[in-house]
Amino acid sequence: MKKQYRQNAILTLLSLLVISGFWSCEKNETISAYEVDFEFEKHSTKGNVIVFTNTSKGDHYFVRWNFGNGERTDRIAVEEGSSMEIFYPEKGEFEVELTVWGHQNDLSDNKSIKKKVPIDTDVFSVDFNVSAKANSDNHVILSNTTQGDYESLEWIVDGELMESHLDEIEVYMPLAGKYDIELNVMQGSYTQSKTDDYTISKDDPEYFNNFELVWYDEFDGSTVSADKWLFETGQHGWGNNEWQNYTSGENSTISDGKLSITAKKTGDGQKVGDYTSSRMNSKTNFTYGRFEIKAKMPEDKGPGLWPAIWMLGQSIKDGTSWPLCGEIDIMEYVSFDPNHVSCAIHTESNNHRKGNAISSGHVPLSTAEEEYHIYGLLWTKRWLKFYRDDVDNVILEYKRPNNFNKENWPYDEPAFILLNVAVGGDYGGAHGVNDDIFPASMDVEYVRVYQHPE
Repeated sequence: MKKQYRQNAILTLLSLLVISGFWSCEKNETISAYEVDFEFEKHSTKGNVIVFTNTSKGDHYFVRWNFGNGERTDRIAVEEGSSMEIFYPEKGEFEVELTVWGHQNDLSDNKSIKKKVPIDTDVFSVDFNVSAKANSDNHVILSNTTQGDYESLEWIVDGELMESHLDEIEVYMPLAGKYDIELNVMQGSYTQSKTDDYTISKDDPEYFNNFELVWYDEFDGSTVSADKWLFETGQHGWGNNEWQNYTSGENSTISDGKLSITAKKTGDGQKVGDYTSSRMNSKTNFTYGRFEIKAKMPEDKGPGLWPAIWMLGQSIKDGTSWPLCGEIDIMEYVSFDPNHVSCAIHTESNNHRKGNAISSGHVPLSTAEEEYHIYGLLWTKRWLKFYRDDVDNVILEYKRPNNFNKENWPYDEPAFILLNVAVGGDYGGAHGVNDDIFPASMDVEYVRVYQHPE
């Protein structure tokens, strides 16, 4: 019986080995039933485009391509006769791999093949020339000299995308300084760029002659225009420990074509809330232009007043902190230093809290309190120029830094105009507040804003 049992066991084992062998052969036959391969050739008309065709033989159901240039496909179903067009922008040798699956459900049933694909040349080499237009100091010709095949291009000058996408364009550069030029050349999703700069030696005088009046208030009514101005109110010190309470218009009056912003003493004095005044904001925002405000400072009676004509970046109303929003002080006056005015800019990089504000300092003006003077600003993409009475009488210039950003040049964004008379404060009250000077008014004859039609 034992011998018979051993014989039966041996027969059973032999049967299992035979069956296993059959299964193994069947599986091997399934795996070896297809051969993976592909062909490639240059596209007949498209530069640096290679056409790949799956030429695998036998039954297979899925393929996956890795084209060696960062492009690849997912595992996709086989489509008989289909091919892939792949763009190689730069010369070199690229290893391409094709993986084929011979079974619909068994992911391990796959084979791969790799081939080297040579690319002889770059698709194009981007380049351009810049030349001055004949008989013009402020017009230049940009010429695309890119060699090779490409589909489209775009010009960017000083961060502004040009409307024309031609190989040669004319660009007007009205202001002196260095202009950054960028050419982007595209072939499909591939982009190659080149940057350079060009320097204009002087401003075009006609540029400013072509400015047009776009916003103004001549104060020829009987009340402050609610369409043009809004009043900020409160007595919280306004960031400078000021003493006035700004009212909703009671301290701003119009008479004989003049606006008067009048600071008044309404309490015992010498503390916050004992004085009232006005702070008027233009409802319109502006980006670039010529700004002129004709105004007369309060009568010289002693220290304590701080009238100002200035601008703040609109972004402060959207949550941007001061001075990141940008401040432009077209005119400031402090009554402890009569017959003088000043102008300044405040940015995140340069401001009075850091002790490095960029300012004109106190500039003499002997009739500041007796006569109306024009306080002006020229604001362009390249600089801010502050002048008094005449555009040629510049008392402060701030040029856009070479490496500019939001912290040192917040002046490519809209800003609004402010007119106010403060009482006391860190600056206006630096020499105390004389209560005998009230009431005191800053008078404004007009506010005008000019911009170039372009």
